[in-house]
Amino acid sequence: MQTGSSGFGIYAKIAHDIIAGRASLPNLPDAALRIRRAMQDPDCDLARMESIIKTDAGLSGYLIQMANSPMYRGWLATKDLKRALSLFGMEMTRNLCLGYSLRAMFRARDPQLKALLMDHWKRSAHRAAFCAVLAGQVRRISPDRALLAGLLQEIGMPLLYVRLENNPEALSNPQILQDLEEAFCATISLTLLASWGLDTELQEVARSRHDWSREHRGKADLADVVMLVNLHELRLENDPTRYLPEMQSLPAYEKIDPGPVSAQGTLVVLDESVDIAAIEATMTG
Repeated sequence: MQTGSSGFGIYAKIAHDIIAGRASLPNLPDAALRIRRAMQDPDCDLARMESIIKTDAGLSGYLIQMANSPMYRGWLATKDLKRALSLFGMEMTRNLCLGYSLRAMFRARDPQLKALLMDHWKRSAHRAAFCAVLAGQVRRISPDRALLAGLLQEIGMPLLYVRLENNPEALSNPQILQDLEEAFCATISLTLLASWGLDTELQEVARSRHDWSREHRGKADLADVVMLVNLHELRLENDPTRYLPEMQSLPAYEKIDPGPVSAQGTLVVLDESVDIAAIEATMTG
């Protein structure tokens, strides 16, 4: 990381202000907040969830599309919201609603900022689709949780981009953005996730997304899934200036046991998946 690069300190101060609580943090998007509040009521049921979701046509359509995606589709097509929710259940519905509503954080009027946020959303959706597919290889980890984790692992960057809106020279400088990401992405993401009251498992994903040597007791967890996907993606980029460990050397690889690795160092199960594009299209369409 080139923290000595011209002007980096000016932009780093913006990141420090977020982390130190000197900048206001965004609330969860409205749809996610309403679903979360409803689920805190012990008497909440799917009928109540349906009545809330129906007020948002985009969210309703998304859930129906997701019910027909490779992650969840059954023998019969799902054509209405009620059937989709009965397929998902309460917890899965909450996760999918949160994932969908995150798109609200990636909107802006300024063309430069808008393009940057949209590019970040597409990359996040791409990785999230990989996470959902890889989670299918792991018992105890649901694809919807993995999808959400993939979307949230770098959620601090959109917040930082928005704070940099008045510094267009930073937003147009890939090296400065990369330096800021390496230095502050995990900490800002953790700050935001904690402010939203999201669970420690999702926070651990943001904290350890590139911690290749991470070890822990017990079976594979959500952070293991996301980490393997991140290494897979970095291997595909094939950046000769970046050191990357061998996929098989990761403790996460041993825990998940996802199968063979290609000559390029990627996971064959992801290289050969026919479902990733469809899941990604559902989130970005």
